[in-house]
Amino acid sequence: MGHLTPKDEKRIIKLIEEWSEPKLTWPLLVEACKEKLGISRARQSLMNLPAVDLAMKNAKAGLRAQKLKPGWIADIQAANERIEELKATNQKLSAVLRDMYERFLIWQANADMHGLTQSMLERPVSQLQKKT
Repeated sequence: MGHLTPKDEKRIIKLIEEWSEPKLTWPLLVEACKEKLGISRARQSLMNLPAVDLAMKNAKAGLRAQKLKPGWIADIQAANERIEELKATNQKLSAVLRDMYERFLIWQANADMHGLTQSMLERPVSQLQKKT
């Protein structure tokens, strides 16, 4: 049981995206990988793959949305309240995004004035060394 190849990862993601059962859980995915793809991995191993984890979250959200669809119009008051909450959240997030963009412009100008290159700014934190 070696490392998963990028091809294996894509096959697992495709399996998730084409999931036809009404319920999707990590144990069910582990079993399906074993049966359909011949890939035997623990749930934790699959969860540690960011693309697989994201595909799983998206698929689960899609399955939940399917369950909610038939009765979505039954409670229009609750739907309207939810819309208002989402509008308020959207406005807050838009304000935060504007603030972050303004801060970015300041940081960009400061980095330029102090001779920092894009590659220096994009270096992973683990590569940064403390100055003593």
